[in-house]
Amino acid sequence: MNKLAQYCLIGVFVATTSTSCAPGDVNRSTRMHSAFLDIVAIENARPEEGIMLDRLTAYTRSENRFIRAISVRALGRLENPTLASAIEELLSDPAPEVRIEAANALAQAHFGADGSKALNPLLNRADVEVAVATKAAIAKSIGRLQLDIGLQALAAERLLQMSYTDGGDAPGEVMEGVALGIEALARSTNGSIVQGRVMRRLDELRMYLDGTITRTHQARVRSLAINVLGRAGQLDLEQIRIALRDESHAVKAAGARWISALPRGAIQGEGLRQVMFSRSVPAQVEGLQFLLNQPRTPQACSYLKQGARVPASGTTTPLSLRVLSIDGLAEPCPDSIAQRSILLAAASPSELDSIDWQPASHALVALAHISPDAAANVLDVHAMSPEPFVRAYAALAAGIIGERTVVDALLQDPMPNVRTESLRSLARLDDHAADAAAIDQLVVEDPQLIMAATAVLEGSTDPEAAHALADALDRMSEEGRETFRDARRALLDRLEELGDPGLSKRLMPYLSDYDELVAEDAAKVLESWNGRAYLPNPIPRQGLELPTIEQLREMAASIVVLHMRRGGEIHIALHPYVSTANTWRFFTQVREGYFDGLTFHRWSPNFVIQGGSPNANEYYGSGPFSRDEVGMHHWQGTVGISTRGHDTGDGQIFVNLLDNPRLDHQYTIIGTITEGLEVVGLVNEGDIIERAEVRLIH
Repeated sequence: MNKLAQYCLIGVFVATTSTSCAPGDVNRSTRMHSAFLDIVAIENARPEEGIMLDRLTAYTRSENRFIRAISVRALGRLENPTLASAIEELLSDPAPEVRIEAANALAQAHFGADGSKALNPLLNRADVEVAVATKAAIAKSIGRLQLDIGLQALAAERLLQMSYTDGGDAPGEVMEGVALGIEALARSTNGSIVQGRVMRRLDELRMYLDGTITRTHQARVRSLAINVLGRAGQLDLEQIRIALRDESHAVKAAGARWISALPRGAIQGEGLRQVMFSRSVPAQVEGLQFLLNQPRTPQACSYLKQGARVPASGTTTPLSLRVLSIDGLAEPCPDSIAQRSILLAAASPSELDSIDWQPASHALVALAHISPDAAANVLDVHAMSPEPFVRAYAALAAGIIGERTVVDALLQDPMPNVRTESLRSLARLDDHAADAAAIDQLVVEDPQLIMAATAVLEGSTDPEAAHALADALDRMSEEGRETFRDARRALLDRLEELGDPGLSKRLMPYLSDYDELVAEDAAKVLESWNGRAYLPNPIPRQGLELPTIEQLREMAASIVVLHMRRGGEIHIALHPYVSTANTWRFFTQVREGYFDGLTFHRWSPNFVIQGGSPNANEYYGSGPFSRDEVGMHHWQGTVGISTRGHDTGDGQIFVNLLDNPRLDHQYTIIGTITEGLEVVGLVNEGDIIERAEVRLIH
């Protein structure tokens, strides 16, 4: 949802829900809250026809503009193109916030489908629209549509026209919408629309300044333009130089991201040099990520060795730059003696800090690749670390250098993540022994470890394998956790290979499983064993509970604060009226202490950090799946819900480290960081959330 539109909606809502209103107003507020929650419940049910869908459509005719906006948003989130006509009617609604939601909803209704029928209604509305925020929403929606080549050219031309008003630039908010629309269109066409007038306009927008919007919004337009030009191979060295001088780190990073598109040789080398000396950590991260995919020339290794060195006393190197530099030294450099010396120093036991352990662990793995003997000398200290992440890296290194004794020892580790890496290492060292070890690991309930074990068992001849897989499937299904889907499907896949009709009775109950995909898999396995069709008949379980009116108000009056063990606080403003079900689960988890002591287990520099898994891996989530509640933009500092497919929210969160428009309209956002973005920038793999709390602010 457009930020301004979001505030308009909330403003309309809050204006009618003040606790200081007269009794009649309170009753009206309660009725509106009830209608809102009913709309959310219908949206969560994902109806395709029937009474619920009729009720939702009726809400679009409400006298209340907020209810009309929320109901048309819900229609879009059903992602059903047959509902387009009901959505199109609201493109001419008298309330601009309703028209904004209608434009978003029309594009969302065609998500993943042919969007040609949605194009003309949006273009026609753009011709007469006067509200700036609504025009911006229309521009973004036009760019999101999946179109054929002819309509792509038409969409690009109309977006270009929308960027002008009376011969000059359109208002700043419209320009941001146009930039987002062109970026989405360029992404879907792999940059083919970037030519002629579109390319020239983007070249202007990479220098965009406009006092009608904030400097942050101006920078977004510039970085979007640079990214589109880069994707299309239309950035030269001078344009990248200019981007690196920009005041915005996001723009600097956008420029640095495309040095790979420069001509190889001296020009690309000069671009890299400017990136690495830019004094912008996000830009330098892009430079290092480029280096990781390049030959280890003396110059490339010079950058990597400089970043990987243990900082001298009184100096610091950003952790992200050190870790990436160390990773780059996992391939041989011309000066192998200096490379080995730097990695040995970084991997030494004295560098295994209880918080900043990442450089030492990454150095151990890099050392294992280029100097196995040197890695073996420090391996035991890493393998006995109290930090599970360190032991997992030790298991990886042990597999690389062939230290079977360490691998076997770490297979007995109490932490599933460590055993997962140990099992993978054992499989690389000894296929025969790995089968028995994989069967032993099937007794756990960690999805990631189960999936690793099923992968190892591919092609196994062990007579115990099939029954062990069936036992694991039963065990993983007992709790009814939808978030165990991936592991259960992996078990069924391996059962199809290694099992036989004698296990059919064990699988018959899964035809009525609570997960429709698992039920379909079970039918497929039974058919392959017995040579006849089986009909899946899944029986879904009840999904997440929604908040009450009082709980909704409580969320709106609160923030969430994450206290990090590394130090600092991260303040998250919640969006209960945008992503009600997902925000409520997050809010409840925090209040119950769910996040206390958990980690950010995933660190993807210049992209996201992800955390909130009890077992510190992406496959172990919380309880039932939550439905997607998309609409907000994935700007830097927004907090989203991780998924592994449509409508598979698992209670884990991620934070956008930079603007990530490619995630827009696919992943739910539950909050925005209002304080502590600098703390987020310091988070690395395995960093611990000491405590999370709900703090009342109103």
